[in-house]
Amino acid sequence: LVEKKFRKSVKTSTDFYSLAQEIESETSESVSVSTLKRMWGYVNMTPTPRQTTLDVLSKYIGKKDYKTFCEDLKHSEAFQSRFFTADFINSCDLEPDSRLEIGWDPGRKVTLKYIGESLFEVESACNSKLLAGDRFEAANFIKGYPLYISRILRNGEYTPSYIAGRQGGINHLKVL
Repeated sequence: LVEKKFRKSVKTSTDFYSLAQEIESETSESVSVSTLKRMWGYVNMTPTPRQTTLDVLSKYIGKKDYKTFCEDLKHSEAFQSRFFTADFINSCDLEPDSRLEIGWDPGRKVTLKYIGESLFEVESACNSKLLAGDRFEAANFIKGYPLYISRILRNGEYTPSYIAGRQGGINHLKVL
């Protein structure tokens, strides 16, 4: 909602500086650029924002405070189950040895080979933490949504869970 009001995705240092200035201009209260970067995951930290920061951001989007924002959110459509339309690939629809290409921002591209029974192997990866030879299970790939991988088999050992496309989801999805 902050980005919607800002009328721009916040992705660069310049964006964070501009957003901080606009928040101060609109609310007469400040949130530091470094705080915004932590909250957006631009820097590798797991933030626990202060109540005052949440109040200022809520005020920026037109709410009295964070508590009011949360109450309003509980009654919004965001918490209601719904059907949606999206491009997707279900692993059960693929034949073994099928290949697909997925991508997400910023500039990640991965080519996968379908082994069978929801198991995929990474054939090639560009700008990704996934590596050639990695194997993982996935029931489906949905354009516009992140890919959640519970574990990756890498060099005979399992990695922790992994999220591809955490912000913005998968933006490239194609059977080769």
